Amino acid sequence: MAERPRLLLVDDEDRVLNALRRTLRRLPVEIETARNAREALARLSESPDVGLVVSDFKMPGMNGIELLKRIRKQRPEVARILLSGFSAEIPEADLTAAGLLALLGKPWDDGALKAASREGLGLD
Repeated sequence: MAERPRLLLVDDEDRVLNALRRTLRRLPVEIETARNAREALARLSESPDVGLVVSDFKMPGMNGIELLKRIRKQRPEVARILLSGFSAEIPEADLTAAGLLALLGKPWDDGALKAASREGLGLD
């Protein structure tokens, strides 16, 4: 039996991580979480089977766009979704450099997040 795909959620707020987990819990995936970019990069190195990273933009230390650009460079096969309530602040060149599957606003639309996650993990 094949293992379920892995999804990594990254946000510095526990309540947001919990809400994301609730939104995506019915997908046939294993969900992991990280509270910052450093932790996310460590989880990626520990879990080579992560297929999708969903990251917040505004986080202390490294922001989400920097994280997703680094992931694209190190693990280009991993799909990337950015969540942000501040998307107008992000230069278009940075969005392009991150190679995003989707840029979703905060608060997110549950249906759009599920659809983008399914696409990123090849679940349909």
